[in-house]
Amino acid sequence: MSDAVSPPTGSDKHGPLGPLALSLSGGGYRAAAFHLGTLRFLDRVGLLGDVVGLSTVSGGTITGMAWVVSQLDGKSFPEFHESYSAYLKRTNVISEALECLTTNRDHGSHAWASLIRSAADVYARPDLFGDRRFGEVLNAEKLQLQEAIFNSTEFHTGLDFRFRRSANTMALLGNNACGLPRSVAQHIRLADIVAASSCFPGGFEPLVFPQQFHWPQSFPVEKALEELGPGFQQGLPLMDGGIYDNQGVESLLLAFKDSSATQLIISDVATQNGDMYNTPENPTKRGWVTLNGVSWMGWGLFVLALVSAIVLAARGVETVMSGDWNMGDTFLHLIPGSLTAAVAGGLFWVRRRLQDVNRLLQTQMDLNAWPSFRKLTVLEFAQMLVLRGTSTLALTSKVFMARVRGLVYRRVYQDPAYQGRRMSNLIYALTKSYPAMFAEHPWMKPGPQLVQLSQQACQMPTTLWFTNEEQFVTVERAGEATICFVLLRHLLKDHKGEYEVEGARLYALFQKLRKEWEAFNQQAAPAGAPQKVAA
Repeated sequence: MSDAVSPPTGSDKHGPLGPLALSLSGGGYRAAAFHLGTLRFLDRVGLLGDVVGLSTVSGGTITGMAWVVSQLDGKSFPEFHESYSAYLKRTNVISEALECLTTNRDHGSHAWASLIRSAADVYARPDLFGDRRFGEVLNAEKLQLQEAIFNSTEFHTGLDFRFRRSANTMALLGNNACGLPRSVAQHIRLADIVAASSCFPGGFEPLVFPQQFHWPQSFPVEKALEELGPGFQQGLPLMDGGIYDNQGVESLLLAFKDSSATQLIISDVATQNGDMYNTPENPTKRGWVTLNGVSWMGWGLFVLALVSAIVLAARGVETVMSGDWNMGDTFLHLIPGSLTAAVAGGLFWVRRRLQDVNRLLQTQMDLNAWPSFRKLTVLEFAQMLVLRGTSTLALTSKVFMARVRGLVYRRVYQDPAYQGRRMSNLIYALTKSYPAMFAEHPWMKPGPQLVQLSQQACQMPTTLWFTNEEQFVTVERAGEATICFVLLRHLLKDHKGEYEVEGARLYALFQKLRKEWEAFNQQAAPAGAPQKVAA
């Protein structure tokens, strides 16, 4: 099946830049608010109606899906902005998901506690997506988007798994290895798509499709499995789309590969990190208690607890047999005996589970780790775990994603087909220096307050909550100012001769953008914005 849509017809139906394809990167609520600011500014200058392609990842999917749903409901952008910005400011997804971690297990197919399932239920509340299904998006007739692609990553093949609405009825949903029939896709809950797209490793466990998705009574999971076929019987683990492509660019490149008229805007909140990983300091002392010592202490405690339980039980039986048992003997024999027996039983259970782990290592890796580990002190072993955990987290959330991001951008910027029709709306763009452009157009240089605004937006951590409203205001405002700067830079660099004089094709847009830019430069950064990145 073909991935590409037909080239947009009738360029006169679009604004001065023609049709636009917009990708919204991942990055938690930092991404959600920055992209909302980007959409808000495009609406203000009359360009939002020209967006015909949308590809989203993780935090970008929350905003992208919410915007698509607002179009289905016929809301104006100001109406959408008012309700959605209020949702972001008041909703702590993780906190609310933890509250219902063990309560929402009525989905018929999976009773284990799951944080990502709880997060999906938070998204499914009436103030965001409710119980709406993907069929509304697939079958919408008045949606302005030719392409709406919500990206996740499936862990069987490591490929992008796309929940896709396309004007091309032959377009592929899912991926080449695991195709998703429209007959099944139309029943998928929108909240589950958002959860799958924003299911970042370390914070969440995989969301298994279709077993852990919420299906309507008229189309239960058994029916979904029947139509999906044998490849899905064991479940398809889905996680954050950012694992494969955190910018969501590749989906747009595939979808619009035959359209030379479409301009590409990459809205990206990846920050510039000086040091992606610093080794945590070792404790000042290694200590003297080894794991072997802890093991012997455990044995000693087990023996003492067991002997105490036996002695207390014997004395209790002796008291009962003598007929002298009273309420005080309950606290003297029964309760202490039960506690010491529980301690002995618990220690025995822990030892058996550690033996199971060691046997698993021997089976899977042909490795008997205990003879070596037993010589380590407790602090040494703890530090080994800390170093492995923190370095793995840095690998998946920074090093690996930076590498993938570089490959994606290289593909876009080395392809001559995109020369002059690509814009990178980077969250740190206002902090960069463009000596040649600033020398030729001094008015383009961001003032200190805009540089500060951009820096503060970059410092917003990748979370699914805002600590205070000023965080939201800062990041959204940065999205507005940055896309204004990026659009102006695009005109100055790639459209010379088309905006300078009245009557030129881009003259009105240029004047509008320049007026907005001057206003941004005259405004101060919000007070009380965050100054440091959370650990």
